[in-house]
Amino acid sequence: MVMAYYVTIFILSLICCVLYYIKKRDYYSVNYTLIFILAIMSQGSYIIIALSRNAREALVANKILYIGGCYLILIGLFLIFSVCKIKIPKWLKFLLFLFASFVYACVLTTGYSDLFYKSFDIRIENGVAVMVKEYGPLHNLFLAEVAIFLVMTFAALIYGWFKNPNVSRINLAIGGFMQVFSIFAYFIGRSITTEIEWMALADLVDEIGFLIIMDRISLYKVDDLVSTSILNEGHTGYISLDFKKRYLSATDIAKKYFPEMSKNLADKQIEDEKIRALFDAWIDEFEVDKVSKTHNYRRGEFIYAIKVSYLYDGKRKRGYLLEVADDTAHQQHLEGIERYNQNLNRELQVKTKLIEELNFKNKVIDKLDDKLDDLL
Repeated sequence: MVMAYYVTIFILSLICCVLYYIKKRDYYSVNYTLIFILAIMSQGSYIIIALSRNAREALVANKILYIGGCYLILIGLFLIFSVCKIKIPKWLKFLLFLFASFVYACVLTTGYSDLFYKSFDIRIENGVAVMVKEYGPLHNLFLAEVAIFLVMTFAALIYGWFKNPNVSRINLAIGGFMQVFSIFAYFIGRSITTEIEWMALADLVDEIGFLIIMDRISLYKVDDLVSTSILNEGHTGYISLDFKKRYLSATDIAKKYFPEMSKNLADKQIEDEKIRALFDAWIDEFEVDKVSKTHNYRRGEFIYAIKVSYLYDGKRKRGYLLEVADDTAHQQHLEGIERYNQNLNRELQVKTKLIEELNFKNKVIDKLDDKLDDLL
């Protein structure tokens, strides 16, 4: 039963890796790749430990397992920072990595000193090997790493929830669940039973959670879903909505044109009723005709040209994309031409009327001349 538990989790983890490979996009952080590599490595280590028949063999597998234990939580922290749109300086990243590496260096002393493990052995229960170990003083350093990184992760999630309205609450909730489950698995699961390692399940939960976040994260990456060269021109902005017409994200240019988007929560309906009604009308018209038309929207002194199209992730339609361009100069030019034509038309009408009056007067004069000739 215990072996079936580890094998099942390993197979599911392998499936997650395959799905990741299928879903992978160029704009995904390399940290996602590291998550799945470290997770599958850890899942394989659990199986090797369970199959071990001597302590040294189990110890080697355990050291490989700690690669995931020391670095998986760190990479997960970096990804949560990314999801919450929190930028941390490179020197802090380096220090965190250095700390995790120092902890892993302590792990490698196992078998050569009693600093990390004072003693270790295995016992066979129901045909499965279970490690029996007595922790040394440096093991507290690993516990400190887990605690510090979990606290930092929760702090990032709380910051993203309350301070950054453009961060998806769904993604934050998934990240929060992953962390809560990790705490349960490491600190509570072992008090329930020691026959299985709950962290194997926690690693799988992390893989599934990050797969879901990956699938959703592209919805909020408007800058990566459109041509970078167009964005760099600085005149065209993009706003993305899902198929329920809920706001997803917007480029800085779009937020400049529509300041309401800066404070609108991701995954929520557009709060400004006037803007929401406009967007809904344009999207509904697009859905009827399946043709992207240009809509002119006047706002103060500016005139914006807006086109609606589908939001694609690869070949998948994921929602709607509104292209917003400052068309003020072009529209003013057209209005100037229109005013010129109208003035020209009015002048033409005046001249035509004058000519008609002159012709009428000439006809009257001709008739008077004829009558005068007859009288004479």
